[in-house]
Amino acid sequence: MLKNLILLFIALLFNACFAVEEVSPPPKWFLSLPKDNVFLYGNGSGKTLEESKKNAINDLASSIKLKVNSSTSILNIQNNQEQESKILQNIQVSIENIELQNITFTHTEYKNKQYYSQIKISKNLLLKTLEDKYQDLYTQLGSLNSKNCKSISIKDKNTFEDLLNQAKSLVQSIQALDFSSKLPSLKAYEDIFNQNSPLVLARLVFSDTDDKEAIKILSSEYAKFIQNVDEKNIQTIYNKITIEPQQNKIIASLQANINDCDNKVVFYIQLHSTEINKQKALERLKIQLYKKLKEYQGNNQGNIPKIF
Repeated sequence: MLKNLILLFIALLFNACFAVEEVSPPPKWFLSLPKDNVFLYGNGSGKTLEESKKNAINDLASSIKLKVNSSTSILNIQNNQEQESKILQNIQVSIENIELQNITFTHTEYKNKQYYSQIKISKNLLLKTLEDKYQDLYTQLGSLNSKNCKSISIKDKNTFEDLLNQAKSLVQSIQALDFSSKLPSLKAYEDIFNQNSPLVLARLVFSDTDDKEAIKILSSEYAKFIQNVDEKNIQTIYNKITIEPQQNKIIASLQANINDCDNKVVFYIQLHSTEINKQKALERLKIQLYKKLKEYQGNNQGNIPKIF
């Protein structure tokens, strides 16, 4: 009797070790997406319902990216990995912004210890959201570049580039969804950006009475931030340099206004350097000017006095 029990236990243990748990396939609806001209769909799975929903949103965005890629030859727009990433990110952000009210579940199911979800969103609704975002970016670009102005400010250059890249990515996304969509052209802003690259256009103005050595030294510092050109309809930087002896030292001073295309002061600079000789005073003044221009690249200035 005991021997039979031992043999039975060994047999059960052997079967348990080699038993294969049956795993049923995913739900049939999960294996393919519906195709129609009204809605866009996405499938996702995960350990939680929220995870499966998030993956379904990513799947929907990826499917739009594929449409973007397939249409680039028609649109004749350059495509690369970095640009693809921005396109996908723009689509995901747009979808997530409206998902609470307008993304709906068509299917949810718990199977094989996994949640499966299918979502849908109105194609026209997503298209309108992307178009509204594009229009907002277009308006922001216009606010950074006044009419007939050929230059971009030192402060706005990076912001302008970022807005332009976002808008260009959205053009691809929108036209992939609806090639007939009419969008304001970015060409004028692209031309302005190219003219202001790698450095922005500006006109440096010094007084005829300013010290020539000081002009040369400070101009070389400005050249790290601007292209100095003698043209109309660009920002202008007016400079006033003074070099004065005081007891046994030299005081070098710079006052400068950065004026936009409408001749409005947008940034004011006032610097002073006291050293034992003129050369050292100008070298220190040059360093101060660099720091001030770097500050202007990343900050707005409040009350701005005029010196001219």
